[in-house]
Amino acid sequence: MLRKDLAYAWRTLKKSPMFALTAAITLALGIGAATAIFSVTNAVLLRALPYRDPDRLVLACPDMTRRNVRDFPFSDANFIDLRDGSKAFFEDFAAVNTGRGVVPREDGTPEQVRFAAVTPNFFRLLGARIAVGRNFTDADGLPQPPQAQGAGTPNAPGSQGAPRLPTIAILGYGYWQRRYGGSTVILGHGILSAGNAGPRLRGVLPRQHEH
Repeated sequence: MLRKDLAYAWRTLKKSPMFALTAAITLALGIGAATAIFSVTNAVLLRALPYRDPDRLVLACPDMTRRNVRDFPFSDANFIDLRDGSKAFFEDFAAVNTGRGVVPREDGTPEQVRFAAVTPNFFRLLGARIAVGRNFTDADGLPQPPQAQGAGTPNAPGSQGAPRLPTIAILGYGYWQRRYGGSTVILGHGILSAGNAGPRLRGVLPRQHEH
């Protein structure tokens, strides 16, 4: 019976090719839209976030919608005020500011990468583990003494005698594999090339934290 129904449907569609094409396109668009909607719903609403105690996480953002500004970051002073003034309600606060930057490849050609500047407690707050190397420590976020002339990269003009912030990085697993072939030799060294020392690599996130 099913074979007869399929044969009848095929003969009918063969007699009306434009109708068959329209039906196929409509089905393809419908299936594609349903798949996209399910993927977003699954990632945002159904699947648990890959963090420790995700139901206890709160995201705080500055509210400047009246100025039509939606991505303005907290200043350092505002973050410190928010953190110190909310200790009775939250166990910990961490800051993150994401963006895109250009770094040189091994041959000197530019490559655009995604990055995030974070406070040293960021990965500890999220419960993320480090697959290779070590995590940030509180000391990593403290200003460092001025770098002496002739001992590496010189200070920028006008910065003589000024403390400098440490430049320490933790890489995502995929970038570590693609750029350095999974080598641990890079740990403790600058992660850029073409004459740029760049931030020193201290650790690598596990594969499951790639997004």
